[in-house]
Amino acid sequence: MITDLTAVHNEIACHARSVRLVTREPHQLTRHDWDSAALVLVDAQTAPILRARPEPLPHRDAVTLLVDPEDQAESDMYRHALDLGASHLVTVPDGASALRTQISMVAESPRMVVAILDPAPTGETGTITTACLALAGAAAGEHLSLLDARRSGVDLHEALTSTRFDPPATGRGSVHALFAPDERPPSGEAIRQMMTDLANQHAVTLVHLDPHQPHTRALLDGLDLVIVPVSSRTATGPTARDVVSAARRHTPHVQVHITGTDPHGDVAEAIAAGAGAGYPSMSASARGAASGESGHGSAALAGGSHHRRLWEVIARHRPGIGRTT
Repeated sequence: MITDLTAVHNEIACHARSVRLVTREPHQLTRHDWDSAALVLVDAQTAPILRARPEPLPHRDAVTLLVDPEDQAESDMYRHALDLGASHLVTVPDGASALRTQISMVAESPRMVVAILDPAPTGETGTITTACLALAGAAAGEHLSLLDARRSGVDLHEALTSTRFDPPATGRGSVHALFAPDERPPSGEAIRQMMTDLANQHAVTLVHLDPHQPHTRALLDGLDLVIVPVSSRTATGPTARDVVSAARRHTPHVQVHITGTDPHGDVAEAIAAGAGAGYPSMSASARGAASGESGHGSAALAGGSHHRRLWEVIARHRPGIGRTT
């Protein structure tokens, strides 16, 4: 990546989870850097400096010009792209999904970050959902990371360690979990750094976030999937709709997971009706999966079928080499 701005580096780094990202200032760029990189990302503000080099850089297919929304009106923007041989011009952060697609094509092992956003004030359904996803991933043989950054009436660490769920013989995965301290919650910047660190280590990272915290929406940029768990017994439609709508402004991949006694009833219809064009996909779980039922969701934690249904949601959105994320 060619930029002299730390902010641009930090913004792009969250999308390059499975790729080694090397940053060069335009005056430090060598011909070897340009020729050897699998993908070259050029900050549009540095493009005039590159164009003014005494020895022009050769055109390459794998060059992308990164444009800030405020720069789009500049008349020379497309001239910069043509002179540098850029095959793509991506506006960030609006074009984050297109950027992730390009990066996934050069990644040997594409990474995936999934956020769980529970609209309910207690966060218990989100905690149970996060635990079930972690158990399901381990059962599928995945080595996952998990970041619990939300207070809840259910102890996620206790839920994971006290539940007996034997993975199948073909899959022996693991879960590496980090728990944010309750007495001094971390800042949004600290959570972002922890998410990046975990995503660099594991193929799938689960992040349990509080959608009502002001820094959460900024953390959704760069995510591959958002799961909104809703209990049909306790959740209110408008609150869930607000969370879904906010998530969809950051990623088109939003899954509403409805649990409780009537998963296809009024709650599902209310959320879909308020989500706008391109409804988020829906899934339903059996009775007892929601928090507050069967001893804080113990039935859901012990039920392998519930785990598998949740894991199928992630499996459908897994990025692949050359696939759209």
